[in-house]
Amino acid sequence: MKTFIITLAIICVAITAGAIIYLHRSQTPPQAAPVVESAPRQTEPTPPEAGAAPKPEPMRMVSGKAGEPAPISAANSILDDAKPATASLPHSRAVDTLVSAQTSFSDRQALLKKLKNSGELDAAIAELKQRTADNPNDPGIPTALGEAIMNKFPVKDFNEAAMLGLQIDQSFDAALKLDPANWEAQFYKADSMSYWPDVAGNKGPELIQRLSGLIDQQEKMTPQPQFARTYVLLGDQYQKAGQSTYAQSTWQLGLAKFPNDSALQKRVNNSPAQ
Repeated sequence: MKTFIITLAIICVAITAGAIIYLHRSQTPPQAAPVVESAPRQTEPTPPEAGAAPKPEPMRMVSGKAGEPAPISAANSILDDAKPATASLPHSRAVDTLVSAQTSFSDRQALLKKLKNSGELDAAIAELKQRTADNPNDPGIPTALGEAIMNKFPVKDFNEAAMLGLQIDQSFDAALKLDPANWEAQFYKADSMSYWPDVAGNKGPELIQRLSGLIDQQEKMTPQPQFARTYVLLGDQYQKAGQSTYAQSTWQLGLAKFPNDSALQKRVNNSPAQ
């Protein structure tokens, strides 16, 4: 009986071991196969099959053939080629002249008027703003910018006029911060302030002080035809303030220095004292 039981146990153990070995062998090959096949795919590319359509290559993007999209580098090249053309635009060449120290006062005013009449004034203003940002230490650029914006007047819309007036004032302030003796910036800041509405406050006393100081500065400089405008504007401010005697004296003093100035001639000839 014991022999039978031992023999039966051995048979059971053998059957169980055989089953385990069989199951292990049946499961192992499916797991090993993907590992063997996946290694080449990770380390080297699979060559294309014969007759299969080749994938687009990066070099074809640079070929420039018909039907193929233009590469980014080509687009950048086109933009780079367009940059020199921008510098030759009429308003850009005009801006070069406006900011040049060699340009006379009268030529600058004539050019600004021409830009306005030709519809190029806004483009010139935009470029002057950019140049002001790019060259923050050049007082001539914000001066030209302020004068250019002044040429946009008259403006019917009050809000737009107020905004432009603020830009003008800021431009001349920026120029005078760099060069306090800048004649054009001083004169045109005063000139622009003379148009401010009464709601902005009484600017008369400040204007008279500014213009009187500018006349004192002119006395120490080589006379220029545009200096006559300071006498015209100062006399106008005296007249506006009800000080006719001072106005007449100012215009007459200016006419003695600039006898050919038509604006001074007109004011002196139309003076009640005459």
